[in-house]
Amino acid sequence: MLTELVVEGLGVIERAELALRPGCSVLTGETGAGKTLVVAGLGLLLGDRADRSIVREGALEGRVEGRWLLPPSHLAVERLITEGALPEEAGTGEVEVVVHRTITSDGRSAKARVNGRLVTIKLLEEIAPGLVEIAGQHAHQRIGNAAWQRHTLDRFAGTDVTALADELRVVMRALNRATRAVEDLETGERARRREADVLSYEIAEIEAAGVIEGESTRLLEDAARLENAETFALSFEQAIESLRGDGGAEESLNRAIGALDRTIEKDPGARALLDRLRAASFEVGDIASDLSARTVAPDPDALEEVRARIDQLSRLRRKYGDDEKQVLGYLKRSRDRLHELTSDDANIVRFEKERGELSAQADGLSARLRVLREEAAPRLEDAMKELLGELALSGARFVAQIDPSELYDGGTERVSFLVSANPGEVPRPISKVASGGELSRISLALHLLVSDAAASTMVFDEVDAGVGGKAARSVGEALSKLAHRTSVQVLVVTHLPQVAAFADAHYRVSKAVGDERTRATVEMVEGEERVAELSRMLAGLPESERAREHAQELLDMAAGAD
Repeated sequence: MLTELVVEGLGVIERAELALRPGCSVLTGETGAGKTLVVAGLGLLLGDRADRSIVREGALEGRVEGRWLLPPSHLAVERLITEGALPEEAGTGEVEVVVHRTITSDGRSAKARVNGRLVTIKLLEEIAPGLVEIAGQHAHQRIGNAAWQRHTLDRFAGTDVTALADELRVVMRALNRATRAVEDLETGERARRREADVLSYEIAEIEAAGVIEGESTRLLEDAARLENAETFALSFEQAIESLRGDGGAEESLNRAIGALDRTIEKDPGARALLDRLRAASFEVGDIASDLSARTVAPDPDALEEVRARIDQLSRLRRKYGDDEKQVLGYLKRSRDRLHELTSDDANIVRFEKERGELSAQADGLSARLRVLREEAAPRLEDAMKELLGELALSGARFVAQIDPSELYDGGTERVSFLVSANPGEVPRPISKVASGGELSRISLALHLLVSDAAASTMVFDEVDAGVGGKAARSVGEALSKLAHRTSVQVLVVTHLPQVAAFADAHYRVSKAVGDERTRATVEMVEGEERVAELSRMLAGLPESERAREHAQELLDMAAGAD
């Protein structure tokens, strides 16, 4: 609920403070006293456009501040936490939300803050529906919104209908997701098939090549050996000849071994040297054998085969990676991607099946919903006719029109509220109703029939326009009922004592001239002061004994009605 409203530097209001209570409150005062400025200030907190002309003459800026106490589950609280305007821990208990708006007289600055943090005007507009609904001409309206009208008819029809509507919304969200998934997959199907064809070719090419990591290095060595086979063979033969030929190293070592072997008996210490010579002879023999094995005869066919393999691997590296390891990595990624693309075909089938099932479910729910809405519409019309008659709109006609439409999250019909304010007029959309007073009373009637506490506070401005006598009493009683039957806090701007008498709290806006300046003040009136204010509203004579008796009679009547 709105607990406090401060308006400063707007029009005739130098500074006004309202400490508001639960239930129904009224704001009264003479014409031009500043009641409208209070409502305008509240509108600024909800994101209304700031006009510098509203700033008080001589003031540098106008300022409005509102304080709300809201439950942690309130949509406005959740939205403000999401935007960082409230800390996360704010949602653990009853939350105080302080909205502050300033407007400079030069029109260059219009700042908004929530609990001291700068916020955008757009954010104020987003949280406004949960804070205050102003029912009146040129004010915030929900009742002209098609979704609100459909929801209102459903609420009037009963919990079975609202549950059915909620179920349809859930199914439609799932259906829309499945439809988008199928469309996205089908839209990219041609591109996917092209990609799959390319990947299949590349995978086959790499797999057919039988790539082995490090193979290029070995092939280059083989190619070098085959390309220089004659040169290598001649060099190897010369080396072998030097090792094993007549007078070669092997023969020389054997002679040395024989000579040294004859000295062993007389010089046992030479055995170590003999062993070293024998080891050297064995090593020379092994080297000669290895050289013989390494000698390759010229083989043009083998060389061509190696070169072809090198070229094949080179082409693969140019396309898929710098070496065999990268080529094999590309092969793995390509296989994985091809598997994904193949899975998409299966996903299309799955989503198409899911879409069909959800579509059938949505058709069934919407058909049931249509029947229930068509049954509820005339009942709502009858109930509104009775209420509007009590609210001095007996000549008005209310129509809950249902028109067929394509399936959407609200069903297969569009719900529209139409109104004709006078007999003989063609009913028009409720948003086209020109009179703020009529619109306020229509809004009041709808809220009485269908309790909707989306906004924690409702403001009725001009609700009593063109009303008097018994009808005024009915309006006041209806406003009181709205506040007491629901959790909505009601604030009414009124000129009628019959309406004001039903309020739980009464605020008077007064203006006075001093130092050649006009100043408006707002104060709560109780007891004799309230009787005096009602007397003024009745006869313009707050001290008239007869008017005071009539005022007290109104208060007693209102108290008895409760």
